[in-house]
Amino acid sequence: MEANLKKENFLKIFRKNKDKYLFVYGMLLLPVIQFCIFYIGINFNSIVMAFKEFAGYAEGGGEIFRWSLENFRRFFGEWAHPETSAVMSALRNTFKYFTAGVCMVPATFLVAYFLFKRIPGYKFFRVLFFLPSIVSAMLFVTTYKNLISYGGPIDMLLALVGYRIPPLLTDNATATGTIIAFTIWTGFGVNMILYQSAMSRIPGEVLEAGQLDGVPWYRELFSIIIPMVWPTLSTTLILLITSLFNSSGPILLFQGSGVEVDNPAITTTAFWIYRQTFKGADLNYPAAIGMFYTLVSIPIVFLVRYLFNKIDPDVEY
Repeated sequence: MEANLKKENFLKIFRKNKDKYLFVYGMLLLPVIQFCIFYIGINFNSIVMAFKEFAGYAEGGGEIFRWSLENFRRFFGEWAHPETSAVMSALRNTFKYFTAGVCMVPATFLVAYFLFKRIPGYKFFRVLFFLPSIVSAMLFVTTYKNLISYGGPIDMLLALVGYRIPPLLTDNATATGTIIAFTIWTGFGVNMILYQSAMSRIPGEVLEAGQLDGVPWYRELFSIIIPMVWPTLSTTLILLITSLFNSSGPILLFQGSGVEVDNPAITTTAFWIYRQTFKGADLNYPAAIGMFYTLVSIPIVFLVRYLFNKIDPDVEY
């Protein structure tokens, strides 16, 4: 009896709002279809490709593939020659970008704290640090290349003391470090705003009590600010861990689209996979590499999330 009444009420509400429901579901249908095709479908196809090996051409000219673990055997074989392997060189560069990203977190948090404390000129510095997030990346890359180029402003200043800037972007020994320096220069933006927003929600009474007790700034930072904004800080750290194997910089913007971007000394894992796809080469091999890195990173992310939840301070406000 009660179930029938609920069903009748539901039908009445549905008939009354039928046009509205049809509009809402119709608007949701397109993004759902796109998600199924371009995310679920493509990722499922990538998993399938990882276990396929090119076996030749059919009589009609089509490619023939067979089920195989050859892609994984080939990838694990790269580990035996880390000095000459392009895949291993890309992985090393990826870890360099990831390490720079990890070091950026405390630096960004510290900058956000001082801006939150409204140091002299804090409005100017807020715009300065956030500007790279809203201005075209190509503009900043061009500006940066001109600054560090031979004959540029920095080079002219150094020439006064008898020193000239070397070819930083064309030298394999310095190219990756130069691009990492650019990512650090332009990497404050979004996280800085997130940290400042979290700090602004801290009750003013808590900070005033610390000031009355004579708490120095570093004690306030570590004993009050960090525990009270830890959920935001830990979330950004977890998101950073998810990019363990796909950390990369604007390599294409710096190096262009020519042959030189295939230089193993400057590429990263994510960019190497992109280049293999761009060239239309054997796509099964990069699919296997991507699948392996995904399987390795998933337990790492969950472990880090578990540890961060364990040390989460018991703070409510």
